Amino acid sequence: MLRKIFLVLFSIFVLNSQALTPKDTIVVAVENEPKRINPIFSEDHDAAIALIFSGLTRFDEKMNIKPDLAKSWKISKDGLVYEFDLREDVLWHDGEKFSAKDVKFSLEAFKNKKLNTPVWVNFEMIEDIKIINDYKIKITLKEPFPAFLDVLSLGVLPKHLLENKDLNKDIFNQKPIGTGPFKFKEWKKGQYLSLEANENYHLGKVGSKKLILKFISDPSIAALELKNSSVDVAVVDATLAKNFENDANFNVLKMKGADYRALMFNFENELFKDKKVRLALNYAVNKAVLIDSLLHGYGFVANQPLQLSWASPKENFGYAYDMKKAQSLLEEAGWAKNQKGILEKDGKEFEFEMYAMSDDPLRVALVNFLQSELRKIGIKARAMAKPRGSFDYSKVDSFLVGWGSPYDPDLHTFRVFSSIGDTKNNAGGWNYGHYENAKVDKTLLNARSVLDIDKRKKHYEEFIKALNEDPAYIFLVYLEFPVVAAKNIQGLKATTLGHHGVGFTFNAYEWSKN
Repeated sequence: MLRKIFLVLFSIFVLNSQALTPKDTIVVAVENEPKRINPIFSEDHDAAIALIFSGLTRFDEKMNIKPDLAKSWKISKDGLVYEFDLREDVLWHDGEKFSAKDVKFSLEAFKNKKLNTPVWVNFEMIEDIKIINDYKIKITLKEPFPAFLDVLSLGVLPKHLLENKDLNKDIFNQKPIGTGPFKFKEWKKGQYLSLEANENYHLGKVGSKKLILKFISDPSIAALELKNSSVDVAVVDATLAKNFENDANFNVLKMKGADYRALMFNFENELFKDKKVRLALNYAVNKAVLIDSLLHGYGFVANQPLQLSWASPKENFGYAYDMKKAQSLLEEAGWAKNQKGILEKDGKEFEFEMYAMSDDPLRVALVNFLQSELRKIGIKARAMAKPRGSFDYSKVDSFLVGWGSPYDPDLHTFRVFSSIGDTKNNAGGWNYGHYENAKVDKTLLNARSVLDIDKRKKHYEEFIKALNEDPAYIFLVYLEFPVVAAKNIQGLKATTLGHHGVGFTFNAYEWSKN
């Protein structure tokens, strides 16, 4: 019903000239609003962090690693020693000079477990950090970590502002100062973040004098604001993409996504401790119908978490739609239908709740679809749409998750599927379902500690195979994203997007308005 209302509003919406964005400003709709604008607390959703801060490395539109604050680097043959030559022309937004002292300070903060930072797992292998001079630094690892250049794209922090400060609570988190293309100007909580061009940006002249990130969690509302000219750039819902493809006032870029949607099982629920039950639920879902009915060509079937990665195995792991197989597995697990047609075991009906954030129309549609699919085999799976932040992902029966990254495969597997990432034991982990599999743990640890790419591929193949045999999720779909820009916005480049479509602003400093 809500989607129908949006479509009706969309079809009758009239351009409002009074809502036009200023000529010197580009307004961008983004889904997520951070709680703290600080790289050390980044959860991979936050467009603002990458606009305000710079890392030692960065990524181009083809996901190649490029220099940023580092001009160049050397890596020892054993993969343990990294030497970086740093740029000498970089200024912090307050005018202070950037140096190796800032890099050392940042890395020590990133690996500090006491700060409850979600990024520490990517820096814990650092053994030593030595400043050679103001613009040269050497980092020694305890063991090889092939994703290290990827994680060094995380924004560097200013030592002169944060030394001896409580990084969890300092006012810096609300009024950040970085070295990135845009400087912080104003944060109106729940509404927008206002930025202005960094006139001293080291990678080149910033194309737009001002940039505003407007926090709009629902892509359907973002679409309405595009039509109203109160937003210049946004990711829109796939169901509304054609309204822009056929409108001469807009350009539409279809961007690939490493972002998947899946139903996470909570292993503290007795129902999901039986592997046969989880396998049955995977066989019971007709994913092809999802692609046609919900994604309108902007997506494809998901079978495992690395399908867009170089680490994805050639073998097509997954589960074909097979109701007979699902029913057979459930029977083997001791479930039989009662007089009401509901599966029952030991006098208890098979029922559980599937949570989704109510401000995410696709996730709500997915749990409703699953409710219908699972009812066909006698399972009472109830779709629960609740406001973001109103429930604990790690405690509900199941949750419609979104994960995925176009970067090194370690970055969205180790923290999500390894027992080390279980949120019960690790505040920086993303394993909200408390999944634990010894083979998965071993293969992920092996893959993150060996340099040879062929060996890494083999470890990830073993990981995918183990995950397929003992599923943590029902993998559903990978998303592709319609990124819409007003006709007068120039400079957008297509790239592979991550979780929640993050990444479409990767080159926002090159954007301009005619």
